[in-house]
Amino acid sequence: MTDGNRTFHLLVQLTFALMAVVVVLSAYMRLSATGLGCTGWPSCYGRILAGLAPPRPEWINATHRIAASIMGLAALVLAMLAWRRRATAPRDLPLALALLGVTALLAALGKWTHDARLPAVALGNLLGGVGMLLLLWRLHLGHAPQPAAPSGLRGWILPGLALVAAQTALGGMASANFAASSCAGLSGCEGWWHQAALASFNPFATLDVAQGGNFSPSATQQTLHMTHRLLALPVICYLVWLGIRLLQENRRGSGLLLISTLALQAALGIGAITGGSPLWLILLHNIAAAFLLLILLTLGYRLRKRA
Repeated sequence: MTDGNRTFHLLVQLTFALMAVVVVLSAYMRLSATGLGCTGWPSCYGRILAGLAPPRPEWINATHRIAASIMGLAALVLAMLAWRRRATAPRDLPLALALLGVTALLAALGKWTHDARLPAVALGNLLGGVGMLLLLWRLHLGHAPQPAAPSGLRGWILPGLALVAAQTALGGMASANFAASSCAGLSGCEGWWHQAALASFNPFATLDVAQGGNFSPSATQQTLHMTHRLLALPVICYLVWLGIRLLQENRRGSGLLLISTLALQAALGIGAITGGSPLWLILLHNIAAAFLLLILLTLGYRLRKRA
């Protein structure tokens, strides 16, 4: 590896670590803003809509602002370096430019971040942050290659990645619509499908605020909550099958990592449902989802099609 490649790779690694911090802090700020973990749960749930949620520690807000600002500068530097190295490393440039573009979009989205009544804002921040994390990880993989091994599973990775991404986005929509407590217990909401409608999945539908400052519960919350639960079933089945296939191909490390992370994610989801949706469980649930995406992205890069 040349000195230029080594410097670029080191900057990618440092930026990825910084982005991981930003994503975790953003998830904490987003979830705490909905009222999860607030004193007097569940009566205080959703009171951020009237500015009544308990304030976060100032160091969290300050750390997030500083880390996000440095992250924006790092994305710009990576794009400039990738442009200078475009002749010798052409694959880095589109990834670095995409990273810079998403950074700019998130910075522009910050204008509306304070408005918790618009689910699209929280969803955009979630997807943008995870997207940046994946772009940085893909840049890292390109500079830390391992010998690609022939596998018949290469074509099955992308559907798994799409399923986990859809489930993550749906979870973000449920969170942005304050749906965490809408269906308590493993049995869920009885008869929720009678009021289900496609309009429930519109991220640009402004939430109504009831008297007293809380959001106005509607069928939307139940629809999003239960759809998120139901989609988890095919995701789990598909990834368990994929993990077993990896074990059968003697990829023991990858198979066990995928299955164990999936088991942890499922346990966190069940614990959140049965335990009253505590903030720390929901936060770990978010982190595990991002980790699953990184695992699948790594598998897609390292496996190659059989000749």
